[in-house]
Amino acid sequence: MTEHTPSLREKLEGSKKYLQNADLKGANLEGADLKGAELGGADMRGANLKKIFLSEANISNADLSEADLSNANLSGADLNKSNLGGANLQYAYIRRADLRGANLSETNLSKANLRECALFKSWVKKADCSEANMQNIKGAQMHMQGSVLKGTKLEGADLSGARLDNVDFEDAGLQTANLSRANLKGANFNRADLRGANLRYVVGLTREQIKLAMIDKKTLLPNYLKVKWSSETAFEILDHKN
Repeated sequence: MTEHTPSLREKLEGSKKYLQNADLKGANLEGADLKGAELGGADMRGANLKKIFLSEANISNADLSEADLSNANLSGADLNKSNLGGANLQYAYIRRADLRGANLSETNLSKANLRECALFKSWVKKADCSEANMQNIKGAQMHMQGSVLKGTKLEGADLSGARLDNVDFEDAGLQTANLSRANLKGANFNRADLRGANLRYVVGLTREQIKLAMIDKKTLLPNYLKVKWSSETAFEILDHKN
């Protein structure tokens, strides 16, 4: 009778609480169940983490750069100050995860669910967030320069003080989002829904950008952009002197 030798996946699934600082670089953990695992400080660079179940896991200060996390479940996980640079998070379920101070630059977050995530002071530069669900994220002071958010759901998101220079918001839903004090220089708002959004004290917003977007009387614009409404949907942006 051949003795069964446990695979790496099986060993890890049986050692969930003792994986701090583990060396899992390049490991194949596709589909592993590591719910609630203690992976703080782990090295998972370039690992195959497709469809992995990491809900409620502690992955703070871990290195997941270039890892494949497509279709992974990271809901409620602690990813505080983790490095996900260049990772593939397409279709990942990340709802309510703690990503404060995390690096998500140049990641693929397209169609991922990040609803209600904590993203305070996170780095999401040059990332593909197209068609992602980022509703009600807490993203104050995020760095998102050059990212693509085409068709992204951002209703109720807190992006106050965020760096949003050259972000592509085409067709994005930003209803009631808080963009106060954000830097919007060069951002594309073509067909973006800014109804009820807070744009007070923003930097770099132009009348041309507003003309491309959808706004309503509840949209709070910076003082240098005055709007005269001729109907519920038609408006004219006046010169500052007017």
